[in-house]
Amino acid sequence: MHIFSFKNIFKNFLFAIFLSAAFFANGCIIVRTPDDVETEDIELSPKPEIAMSEEIVRSREGDMIAFLPGGWFFVDIENKAPSEIFAVAVNPDYTLSAVFTSFKSSEEQAENALALARKSLERHERKTAGSVKQIGKFSTTKIGLKEFGLYETSATGGALKTHTAVFISSLGNYYEFAIVPLNVSGKSLPAEEEIQKIFRSILATTQF
Repeated sequence: MHIFSFKNIFKNFLFAIFLSAAFFANGCIIVRTPDDVETEDIELSPKPEIAMSEEIVRSREGDMIAFLPGGWFFVDIENKAPSEIFAVAVNPDYTLSAVFTSFKSSEEQAENALALARKSLERHERKTAGSVKQIGKFSTTKIGLKEFGLYETSATGGALKTHTAVFISSLGNYYEFAIVPLNVSGKSLPAEEEIQKIFRSILATTQF
């Protein structure tokens, strides 16, 4: 019954992801604030803060993998997403999605994760037009030898935030991972603290 119900709302669900979520090319622009030129270093736990499943996200070239949280599952995007998006997963309540994107090295040249974070933001600027704003500053973090560039965006003044991380694989490929809030099921979003735990936990399992 769960699968049947999901299939019934699948088409509308995909439209909601790719037409109304702030992360995608959906008629929004990322407007920089004065503070976004600053950066800060943050510390993340090397271990997930929530229970993770055995579901693995793998890039097309096989140079990055990550695990999904327990209960999350993949959405078959059926060519409805931009070609650079290679995986989308959702939580059981359909209130959050995890989106994995690859950059083409020929399009985006960056020496480190912080530079890639700036390129990522600029890339969304070029592809969209509207009123989404960067929230806070760019951040960088390391988990072992792995370096991530981090930033947040919002179309609601910070009430709903998309959390984005970027990184460069050992093969020199560029990747972007984001937790995007959804509003398709009528259920309340998890608390911001819980969303951040999910975001950090997926990052902790990411290998590249």
